[in-house]
Amino acid sequence: MTKQEFEEIIALASEDEFDYIIECLKNLRNNAETTELFLLQKNSNAYLEWVSPENDIYDEVFKDEVK
Repeated sequence: MTKQEFEEIIALASEDEFDYIIECLKNLRNNAETTELFLLQKNSNAYLEWVSPENDIYDEVFKDEVK
C-alpha cells in the first residue's frame, strides 16, 4: 500500500474507523518495540549463561514445574 492509498483510506474513514486505525498503528509500533526488547534480552549474556549446559542445575530444580 502506498502513502497515497493510505491517505485516501484515512480521508474516507469515519471517526470511529479513524480511532481504530490509530489504535492499530499504536499496537504495531508497540509490538515492534516489545519484539526488539525481547530479542535484546534473549541475546544477552545473562540469558545465554542461564540456558547454557553449564547451568543445567536449573533443569533439575525445576523439572517438576515443566510438564
